[in-house]
Amino acid sequence: MSHLSILPTAYTRADLLETALQHEGFDVAKSAVMAPFNGKSHLVDLLANLPDGSPSLGWGLGSDGVITMVGDLQRLARHQSLEARLQRVARRYALLAALESMDCFGSSATMIIESF
Repeated sequence: MSHLSILPTAYTRADLLETALQHEGFDVAKSAVMAPFNGKSHLVDLLANLPDGSPSLGWGLGSDGVITMVGDLQRLARHQSLEARLQRVARRYALLAALESMDCFGSSATMIIESF
């Protein structure tokens, strides 16, 4: 049995990212326009908002297949609770991706999840 304690996370699946964001309490819209910052609006593949009035976060799919976050860093820095939420989103995304990849192994795969 393999032991895996760290899952590097590069977002490549919008559906898994959407699920992870929703589990963390974000309202998510697909193919949306993000509120203007730096003088212009931004079209994003996923737009996430929290009910507490935190700034919107957007994610766009790049030509390399990696999904990157778009946001006003100055406004985001004022909301310290976002950092912890985004860390939990990353962990949930990694877990969802790992669980889904196990499906391709059928009944021969086993995963044990331990919290530290």
